Formats: sequence, C-alpha cells, structure tokens
Amino acid sequence: MKIRRLPKSIVMCALCLCGIVAGSCASPPPSPQGYQGTWVMKLGERAFMVLKIEEKRGAFTGTISMPATFDLGSGKVVFSRIGTEVTQRPLAKAFVQETHLHFAVDDPKAPKEPDEFDMTITSPDHASIQWVGVPVGAWPFVRSQGAGVPAVATDWDPRRTYAARNENAESNPFMRAIFDEDQQARKDQLTMSPAQWEALTREDAARQQRTRALLASEQLHSGEDFRQAAFIFQHGTTPEDFLLAHTLAMVAVSKGDDTAVWIGAATLDRYLQSIDRPQVYGTQFRNESSEPGTQEPYNRTLISDSLRLELGVPPLDAQQKQFTALQEKAAAGKSK
Repeated sequence: MKIRRLPKSIVMCALCLCGIVAGSCASPPPSPQGYQGTWVMKLGERAFMVLKIEEKRGAFTGTISMPATFDLGSGKVVFSRIGTEVTQRPLAKAFVQETHLHFAVDDPKAPKEPDEFDMTITSPDHASIQWVGVPVGAWPFVRSQGAGVPAVATDWDPRRTYAARNENAESNPFMRAIFDEDQQARKDQLTMSPAQWEALTREDAARQQRTRALLASEQLHSGEDFRQAAFIFQHGTTPEDFLLAHTLAMVAVSKGDDTAVWIGAATLDRYLQSIDRPQVYGTQFRNESSEPGTQEPYNRTLISDSLRLELGVPPLDAQQKQFTALQEKAAAGKSK
C-alpha cells in the first residue's frame, strides 16, 4: 500500500478513541455479531475501504481492501490524491486486546514494519479503526448488511479531498435544549426593553456556562451540536466568545453540516467588530442607544457578492433591503 505519510519512526503515538461519557472512557457496547462480518468505510457515497473479518473458535482471519495510493490528512479523517488501483491484503495477525481487536497488515514496501490497527466496536453495527502509531483520526466503519461484498470505488477525482463522516454521531439532546432556549428568548428581540436585554444577557451567560460544560466533557459530537454551540457563544459579550463561536462553526462545517457556513461568517463579523475592525460579510445589524441602526464599521469591498452567496450571506443590495425592513419593524414596535 503506497501511502504518502510520515515515517513510522517519527510519528506520534496513536490517538486513542473511546466512547466518552462525562469525560471518561466507556467500554464498547456489546455486539451479538462481534467483530466478524464485512465492514465498510465510505467517503460520501463511495466505498473507500472494505474490511472482511471471519472468526472461528476465537481465531480471526480476514482481508482489507482499499485504494493502492492516497494521501492522508493530518489529524482529521480526510484523504486526497486517491488512486484508481485497488489492493487487497490479508490480515497478518488479529487478536482481541482488552476492549478492541488488534490486527496487522503486512506492508510490501516495508516488510519489517507492518501496518497495525485497533478496531473498537462503538455500537452493534458501527466501529472505529485507529491506525496505530499514525497521528490521524480514527476511521469510522459501518457493518455491511447485504449478502454481497461491497466493491471499493475506482472513480475518485484526484483533484478532490474527501472526508469520512461518522454516521453514528448522535446529536446531544442537552445541546439542542440549550439552543432552543436561546432562540425562544430572542423571538421578540426587536421590541425588547433595556431591562429585558439585561435579563437576556444574564440568561445567555448561563447558557454559555452549560455549553462550556458539554464541551469540556466532550459531549458534543455531531455537526448540529457544534453549530448550535456556535450560536450560543455568538450571543456572548467578549471577543473570545465570538472567536470560540467561529471555531465551533468551522468544526460543524467540517462534520458535514453545510448550514453552519452562515454562522461561521456571522461569528467572524461579530469578532471583527468587537475588536474595532470592520465586518466583511455584512451579517451584523446593530443599534447604538438612541442612534439609528447601522452595519458599520463594514468593509463592503473585500468580499464579493459571489463569495457571500457561497456562505449563505445575502448580497449587498439584499442586505440593504433587509436592513431597511428591520428598521421599519423596530420603529413600528417602539410606536406601540
């Protein structure tokens, strides 16, 4: 398997992957089928790796099929420059080691350095596989339910970078509840009094504290989780809050939540304005005491409308109409 990566002699130790509950590693859930079966890792809709495992009286055998060449991303589970040739190699050894199946595959290019992997069952039909000694994220695999063996795809675009998605990542109901509270509290924000805004700020701080606890205990997993957390810190009060919100939005996008691109733009705009720099997308509409609402400071020339549209941000003329409508709605609310 020709894979361009760091030499094994200088890579860091393998990253452990555990089911984290309240900050501690939990044992994998029991699986009536165990490790045996056909396991598939997909990049989008294409099969990228196929692992077949058979068990007879406690002894494991099998094969792993994958493209013969590809580039590994560092840290994140991404692959690029994927070749069209497929290689299939037998498992040189495989045995249960504590809470995972450890197996090795001989590398023809380095006979004395086999590629070694740890496979952890995360649910009856989901598993993660960590390449031991290589500082990359664990690979998500799903047990194939069909009778046939899926074929590794050969129609990869060598110019593209592909990301693996964890299909077993479930959104956290506590994060969703915090987000729903945040949105409900803002339904009448255009007509809120100063006292109501002060109360909302205190409530926001409490929601941020709860979200920080979820982050600290690694309880956020899905793109939806991180997108909702980004909104919570977008409603913070400091540049650090807004920068954290922007980071969370980036994580959400990386996990496949394309709807998070807008909050990614909005958090950067709010961070820029919080450090007395002009916003660049035009997502921020604000009122300063008795002064009329404004988008300023706003650098309208750095980002083109075509780039704004890529991020779900309206073009300049639509922003102006939106701003005018917001001012009219706010004025109507104050006149009641």
